[in-house]
Amino acid sequence: MHADSEVIIVGSGPAGAMAALALRGRGVRLLDFGHTPANVPRLHQNLYELRRTQDITSHVINLRPSPPVSLKLRAPALEFVIRDWQQFAPLASSTFRPVISLAKGGFANAWGAGVYRFHDGDLHGYPISASDLAPHYDAVAAHIGISGDRDDLWDEFGPEPSLDPPMRLSHNCEQILAAYQRRRPQGVRIGRPRLAVITQPRPNREPYAYRALEFIQTGDPAMYNPARTIDDLANGGAITYEPGHLVQRFHETTNGVEVITRSASGTTTFRARTLILAAGALNTARIVLASNNDHTTRLPLLDNPMTVVPIFHPSSYGRTLNPHDSAMAQLNMVLSADTFGAKYQASLYGCNGAPMSEFISLLPFSLDLNRRLLRYLIPALSLSILFHPAEPGPTQYLRLREDGALEAVYEWRPDATIAARLCAVFRQLGLFTAPFLAKHSSPGEGIHYAGPLPMSDSPQRYQLHKDGRLEGTRRVYVCDGACFPRLPAKNHTYTIMANAHRIASGLKP
Repeated sequence: MHADSEVIIVGSGPAGAMAALALRGRGVRLLDFGHTPANVPRLHQNLYELRRTQDITSHVINLRPSPPVSLKLRAPALEFVIRDWQQFAPLASSTFRPVISLAKGGFANAWGAGVYRFHDGDLHGYPISASDLAPHYDAVAAHIGISGDRDDLWDEFGPEPSLDPPMRLSHNCEQILAAYQRRRPQGVRIGRPRLAVITQPRPNREPYAYRALEFIQTGDPAMYNPARTIDDLANGGAITYEPGHLVQRFHETTNGVEVITRSASGTTTFRARTLILAAGALNTARIVLASNNDHTTRLPLLDNPMTVVPIFHPSSYGRTLNPHDSAMAQLNMVLSADTFGAKYQASLYGCNGAPMSEFISLLPFSLDLNRRLLRYLIPALSLSILFHPAEPGPTQYLRLREDGALEAVYEWRPDATIAARLCAVFRQLGLFTAPFLAKHSSPGEGIHYAGPLPMSDSPQRYQLHKDGRLEGTRRVYVCDGACFPRLPAKNHTYTIMANAHRIASGLKP
């Protein structure tokens, strides 16, 4: 039996970090599996300059077999983000292709850093409003730092009291923005992304340096990482951080909550007055079902499936690739529900920093010819990643099997016309693409997991009260993506952080 704590937080991702920040100094013990980066030498120069002076193959090419995952999770230095999840947090499905992170900081070690406020339209069906979240968005923003601009997407992304200047645009995205401002396609708004990336110096943080290293290592001080918050709080004595623990289940007692974990040294029981689950939507659902020994209930499951469309800039074919362009999202596009049947949001990326090995097998010629063609083609290529909204339904659910694995079912079919209509927008902007080039991702690949334990005005079993308390419990709260009853087509990490800060701030001492 371990010593008592006032509050136990499970998980060190965006939700856990913001809950810990809100409760700092109040007897917080944070339990975490806590994988950290392997001992891979860090790079501190621009990727393209390094390629001229040293062999960086071992940083870029991962020779170990792995299942298909996001490009940002394939480099050797980023393997730790999803290391061991199949062993310790297994999930079985033929229709849902997730990955789970057991790392300190979670998926924010390799995220796109998009931070967008939900407005009241996005929060339809939630028991909270944008005004409930506003002060907590402000607190999170002051802590993480956000860059962006006041443009056509200002109302969509919400007012930020303080923004760093936006990141520099690539040549291609400058052309897209200029074409949009001239032509204004119906039902389309384009503007600069909101990113948790600073462009001005802060104490102990350098501004973004355009090194194009996002695809091969983590830890850029300009980009927010929850692991930094956890380290700062733990090093300052504001929380106790306990890595190496896989939380199995909890049960309430007369005086609080007992949490049972598995570690290399065996089983450990921690006790606290209050428990906050922030292990990520999938693992939080697993813990709640296991704590109830429930192998029959089906919990809701949400994700933002993606449609990826390559875009070609004819005037940029053969152009020299700028080695100092950002590998982050360059622009955002919002498609209105009135024109497109549902509201969609897309992020536009260049190909800077992405290893050529990711594209070389996609062309139909020999590897040598493909390699030579790509030298001219990549500078003329952008990618549009369109996110679809998600509503709960009977064919989207999680269940805990007797063997401890989660079973997921997620039947989804995209609007058959959306790719063609998106391509038509790009053609209006002077770009070349075609619907047959579009690729619809499998559900789960969006890594926007949510919904198993939704907040409700009238919560039933496995639902949450407005304050995050799990119905049927006295002192168990949930503050990660499991809270969300539906998902707009918008990155939800910022709202997870603000909602976690709200829930933790509302706990009585």
